[in-house]
Amino acid sequence: MGNLGKAYLAYGVPRNDIKLFSLKRKAAYTVGGLSVSAADIECTILKMNPATCRPQIAVVLALQKFKASDEQLKYTIDHPEPLLYLALSCGLHSSPAVRIVRPGNVNELLTRSMKDYIQASVGISNQGKLLVPKLLHCFAKGVVEDSLLPDWICQFLLPQQASMVRDCLSRNKWRLLGARSFSVLPFDSRFRFLFLLDDRNSLTST
Repeated sequence: MGNLGKAYLAYGVPRNDIKLFSLKRKAAYTVGGLSVSAADIECTILKMNPATCRPQIAVVLALQKFKASDEQLKYTIDHPEPLLYLALSCGLHSSPAVRIVRPGNVNELLTRSMKDYIQASVGISNQGKLLVPKLLHCFAKGVVEDSLLPDWICQFLLPQQASMVRDCLSRNKWRLLGARSFSVLPFDSRFRFLFLLDDRNSLTST
């Protein structure tokens, strides 16, 4: 987050996803003596595709030539990891919280990040539908069918949260009517960094 945060201070908060991507190209990090942009880390080293949940930048990504150099290949992961989408903060309102990652706890942290993101981001609408952020819905498409999504989400919620969701959905007849019992919230690109105050669920934002 460090150099990306500095880029926000130096160039200002981007007004749209296209300008945000341009900012990521300017934010450079030094990894093993190699200077790498935030965009290169996201799209090349971590093999992520931001257009998965933000199709509006698909054209921009198509025009970019992301090809790992021999030096970058030393740090590139072998296979894409879907959980990274729920763990990597890009300074957006829809991004997960900022976390410190250490070599020994990566798998544990990715799973915990997913759980924390689900607990912090889902809600219930006035119509009694489960509100699911776009980022989570895109991730879940590769894990569970839409008809089973609410039940899948409930397993990661706190007991009182899961009880509230189940009670609310049971009082409505979305499934009986053949309609989806959830709505997908659009990706929110407004600026925000969310920080964990401690190892529990306390959060703060800036």
